[in-house]
Amino acid sequence: MAKNYAVRAGQRISTRHPFLYHGEGFHGKGHLWDLSISGWRATGDHLVKPGLVMPVDIELPSDEGQSKHLLIDSAIVRWSSGRDAGWEIQTISETSQARLNRFLDRARD
Repeated sequence: MAKNYAVRAGQRISTRHPFLYHGEGFHGKGHLWDLSISGWRATGDHLVKPGLVMPVDIELPSDEGQSKHLLIDSAIVRWSSGRDAGWEIQTISETSQARLNRFLDRARD
């Protein structure tokens, strides 16, 4: 059976940061491994299924006096395999988007 692949909106940066995800009736935690402007790949302690939508809190290094937590208002699970999953950002505030952009720009340098 052939797999369908989507073209990524941005280059993934190999990184390792803790994150929290909050679904209906559970709280999960894990580490993201690859991060881009549109999403990430991660391993978590709570299994998720494609189509689940939830808020996510990513822990990044502190930026110019800001909290180390980057809030993603909603992200959707696009694929999962065991405890690994691919997430896509659906809703993010302008402030969080700007911070994510700065983080990715610095990581590419």
